[in-house]
Amino acid sequence: MPDPEDRSSLTDLDKRLRAARERQEQVNKPASSNRAEAAGGMAVGFRISVEIVAALIMGFGIGYYLDLWLGTKPWLMIIFFFLGIGAAFVNVVRVAKQLENKKHFREDREDDAE
Repeated sequence: MPDPEDRSSLTDLDKRLRAARERQEQVNKPASSNRAEAAGGMAVGFRISVEIVAALIMGFGIGYYLDLWLGTKPWLMIIFFFLGIGAAFVNVVRVAKQLENKKHFREDREDDAE
């Protein structure tokens, strides 16, 4: 037969373990959300940089091959390079607006949840 004192000590141990787990979860929660925010920020940075580089390469490439085809050596390459810069700028503005819309959407949902 189990001793009644053993049950009380096990119950006490169980309560202390649950309290310790809850404290540990509270400590770990902010760290994981900070990592997710940092990863999201890095993903946005990579996306923007890839879009800038892609727009510049495409503009330069189109201009270069049109120059070869039409024999207008540097002019179309220069013009399309600047068009690529414009396209890169438009893409960055578009990405920034998308991020701002997501932020406002999240804030609105959090306000509605409260």
